[in-house]
Amino acid sequence: MALTPIEIRKKAFPVSFRGYAIKEVRAFLAIVANEFEELRKERAALAEKVDALTAQVANYEKMEGLLKETLLTAQKVADEMRTNVEKERELMVERIKQEADKMQAELKELKERRALLLDEIRGIANTYLAIVERFEKGKYERDKNSTSLDTETADSGKRSGDKK
Repeated sequence: MALTPIEIRKKAFPVSFRGYAIKEVRAFLAIVANEFEELRKERAALAEKVDALTAQVANYEKMEGLLKETLLTAQKVADEMRTNVEKERELMVERIKQEADKMQAELKELKERRALLLDEIRGIANTYLAIVERFEKGKYERDKNSTSLDTETADSGKRSGDKK
């Protein structure tokens, strides 16, 4: 059975011969009742505070759960982004390698075409040079022949011109 401050104040003890002093007992009961009332008020206030703190702890635990969930989600997103970036980098490197190989093949082809063109130009130049040499040789031969023909003509002219 729970005692209340009112019950303590109203408690009456039977009076007996050579018993306690009634005024002192009543004064003590009043002090005990006041203390008991203060303790009950304090207990009620503490219970309210415990309830408020329990609610606050529950709120913090809920926030902690949300933060953990958010952190896990952020970690997953970061991992996915890292994986995607790695894949993209690998694809980029592969494309660059393919492009470099293609450029090297094109460069090789261009060098081969250049060499062929240079050979062709060299051939054309040699052909023209040979033509020029033939013309020069032919002119020399003609000049030589025409000089010798002129001399022969001049000699034959003298022979035929002996009439003179």
